[in-house]
Amino acid sequence: MKRTGYLLGVGLLLAVLAPAAVALDIVGIDVVGDIHFVRKVKGDDSVPPAVFPHWVHLVNFKCFVCHNKTVGFQMKAGSADITMDAIENGKYCGVCHKGEPAFGVSFETCDRCHRK
Repeated sequence: MKRTGYLLGVGLLLAVLAPAAVALDIVGIDVVGDIHFVRKVKGDDSVPPAVFPHWVHLVNFKCFVCHNKTVGFQMKAGSADITMDAIENGKYCGVCHKGEPAFGVSFETCDRCHRK
């Protein structure tokens, strides 16, 4: 019975916080759960490293949607070798971010992920 109450509490908390997290992500404000990528290879310093809004994805999808062999994300931070080339070739984030079902990767959308 305790577990049911706990799960109900977590569900209510997500229902209350999720819209705020989504709204904050749209305006580019960090929220708890955002993942800030660190470049393994020196890149163009004028383009900030990507920030992944984990909360937004967690509210909308179950973990296994991204954490599987097809998409390529393991359940360990830093285990995926994500590059823009890989994304543009439909791997990792590029599985969904190709214009449908999620916004596509282009010069017009750079700042959706690469933000300071």
